[in-house]
Amino acid sequence: MPLHWAVIVSIFRLPQVDTSNENDIILIRIIRSQIGKPWTEAKENILNRLPEHIDPGIIDKFIDQRDNPGIYINAYGVEPRFYLHRISKRLLEFYPSK
Repeated sequence: MPLHWAVIVSIFRLPQVDTSNENDIILIRIIRSQIGKPWTEAKENILNRLPEHIDPGIIDKFIDQRDNPGIYINAYGVEPRFYLHRISKRLLEFYPSK
């Protein structure tokens, strides 16, 4: 019995490449370069340096922009690594406590 073409295709299908991790690393490096800067300046610099293939909305995955930042799980299911200082609104990074 000959194999159906869909079966053959599924056998030889190439694995999907997950670019989200690579994009996350690129974005984190860009964000880290702006640590300590006022958020309005930092955000503009981050957006200007962002490669075209990365959605600017993904910034919310890593930066807690709430008025009272803290550790929480955001809509992306992760804890943001960066936050804005409550008073100065400068971009800062959370450091894990041990």
